[in-house]
Amino acid sequence: MLLQYLLENLTNVKVNGETNKEINKIEYDSKKITEGDVFVAINGYNDDGKKYIKEAIEKGAVAIVTQDEVEEEKNVTYIKVEDARIALAIMASTYYGNPARKLKIIGITGTKGKTTTAYMIRDIMLASGKKIGMIGTICNTYADVKEEAIRTSPESLDLQALLARMVEAGMEYVVMEVSSHALELNRVYGLKFIVGVFTNLSEDHLDFHETMENYLNAKAKLFEMSDFAIVNGDDIYAPRLIKMIKTKIATYGLDNAVDLTATDVRVNPSYVEFKMYVNKMLETIKINIPGRFTVYNALAAIGVCSLFGSQMDSILAALAALRVPGRNEVVDINKTFTVIIDYAHTPASLEAILSSAKKYTKGRIICVFGCGGNRDKEKRAMMGEIAGRLADFTVITSDNPRNENPNEIIKDIETGMKQTRGLYKAIENRRQAIKFAMRIAWKSDVIIIAGKGHETYQEFENNKKIYFDDREIVKKLAEEMPDKNIQ
Repeated sequence: MLLQYLLENLTNVKVNGETNKEINKIEYDSKKITEGDVFVAINGYNDDGKKYIKEAIEKGAVAIVTQDEVEEEKNVTYIKVEDARIALAIMASTYYGNPARKLKIIGITGTKGKTTTAYMIRDIMLASGKKIGMIGTICNTYADVKEEAIRTSPESLDLQALLARMVEAGMEYVVMEVSSHALELNRVYGLKFIVGVFTNLSEDHLDFHETMENYLNAKAKLFEMSDFAIVNGDDIYAPRLIKMIKTKIATYGLDNAVDLTATDVRVNPSYVEFKMYVNKMLETIKINIPGRFTVYNALAAIGVCSLFGSQMDSILAALAALRVPGRNEVVDINKTFTVIIDYAHTPASLEAILSSAKKYTKGRIICVFGCGGNRDKEKRAMMGEIAGRLADFTVITSDNPRNENPNEIIKDIETGMKQTRGLYKAIENRRQAIKFAMRIAWKSDVIIIAGKGHETYQEFENNKKIYFDDREIVKKLAEEMPDKNIQ
């Protein structure tokens, strides 16, 4: 592709150098640059893209896109733009043939519930005979392909490449988790969403957004890009969000919904069951993910899929067979107690799963959790207080400590725990913490291992990762335990 064609959709551009030259590909990571590439110097959280321009040129970059004033070199074309991230999104779409225009894209945003709702929509649409891809936290899927997800919403260049692969594979629809970071950092700039879904909003990512107002405003950007909005009417932020949305809106919920609601909700240790009217017929829906929040996710998914013609038999079959890795996932261990793995890593999500478990647990709730390093320090004490208040016993352990001392993170959690009368034990080693929880569990107890969910690693200092899967650990420990829970 000629560089001039790659630039044709950009506005307010200042070009210095030749544009009638063939380019190889676009990159925003200088380490991936090869001869003939275009390097887009974007700024990260703690980094400045222009620092890597020299490296990119040395590796063969023939054009540089930047929003900063930089020292220019001969034989290299410089493209000065107002916003490098927006430029990257536009150029990426052009380079890959504008794949989003060939797809009907469904976007889901919110603090909790994005992943489960995406899986529900994907599975219902597949059961309805639709060709649909999925982009999200756990993995990206389309046709028979399953790709590892690096982040919830890919950088715009990676996203456009992924959408192009989905088009090539014959996909017609895409359901996508859209993070607040992706919206704020223009990763999804230029996309048109047929439907945008809002699940809920609670405290998270304030290390990035700083205030809840900024967080809400970031989420609201999805609906500026959507033809239709489906909103959780029960969420505390729903009234404010609805006032901000200019497109058509449908609401769902159990208390304040106008369009989609459920009745006779029954939550059990391994599933949830509820009823809802569809085409004036009262249907009973069963999902093997316990928790009241599962009902909210299902209502959102049913609302979306109904817009695309999914019938009730497809909805019932897909939801009955649904499995979402690390999302309120019951681990099959053949014991008299239950173990649930969940991604809950925020105060609101931990409170939601523990509160839900209290309603169906006949024995005790034993909670195992930690907090990530280099993230939202203020939420650690909050989560400690929540666990101390709602769980019968808590094992505080390590999560992804990253560049922090895991024992210091545990101490932060303990400050909240000590505000309650909750019983707890601190065990830094996560495997030993899980083992302790399983050893003290009795008949009808429920162990909730929170924080990592689908993740299969622990992250330590200097980005070092070691393999660690909560589910595998639980199954191995269960095999080593005696048949009876005799402590």
